[in-house]
Amino acid sequence: MSDTLSRLETALAPLGPQYLSVQDDSALHAGHAGNTGGGHYTLTIVSEQFSGLPPLKRHRLIYEAAAALMKADIHALSIKAFTPTEYHSK
Repeated sequence: MSDTLSRLETALAPLGPQYLSVQDDSALHAGHAGNTGGGHYTLTIVSEQFSGLPPLKRHRLIYEAAAALMKADIHALSIKAFTPTEYHSK
């Protein structure tokens, strides 16, 4: 696992994820215009803390938790954030 992936998992730990998957999609976006550094990642996270929150607020919680990594290590983060009920019903 890359250093960025493990650091992202550590940064998201305070959200109490019941499930967390981070996929490195950087190779799919190598050399595209506008990328000044950092990788592309897809995140799937399941947390009870998302209960009652609309998607935008869930994403804000995630971006706040990963703020330090977003400055240089992460260029793009695709987020799928679910409550446990939502995740198990899909």
